[in-house]
Amino acid sequence: MIDPVSLVGAFMEQSWNSFWGSVSQAFHHALSPFRAIAEAFGYVPTDMQIWCFLCGVFVLVLVVPYTYGDLVLRRRSAHATGKVVKIDSSGDSPSTPTIEFTDRLGKIRRFDSNLPVNNVTGSIGAAVKVIYDPLHPDRAREAGRSVMKAAHTAIWYTIFAALMALAFWPGLTPN
Repeated sequence: MIDPVSLVGAFMEQSWNSFWGSVSQAFHHALSPFRAIAEAFGYVPTDMQIWCFLCGVFVLVLVVPYTYGDLVLRRRSAHATGKVVKIDSSGDSPSTPTIEFTDRLGKIRRFDSNLPVNNVTGSIGAAVKVIYDPLHPDRAREAGRSVMKAAHTAIWYTIFAALMALAFWPGLTPN
């Protein structure tokens, strides 16, 4: 006699494998333009290597504008004193402050810090030193906290480097 539970289990496993096979095939086809470009340069990457490359490019697109903004702020910076007007504690990430300051022209500017709150920025109304670009005052950051900023930047560039290593180092990703 055939066990109905085993039969249903086998059917579900077959359906599940068929579904993921279809998804895998769709992703494989979606990568074909990137595979063709790579092959034109004499490189034969796996799907995983292509995905690592694309994710690395995505991370780089997010990080480079922020790094450029930091370099511009080092070159042509103006300082102001701002205050914490909001603390964003939504989501799973650490809470971050929203800081408001007045630029040289007297206009009130506001920005969301990407750094987590600390004992200075942990309460609404707290005074915060701000550095901003006088030509583009919306480009502003918290002044100081150089170790935290450097760690934040280093982590993102490390993620980029790891993804590129996986993309270009033969044998690091499964076929």
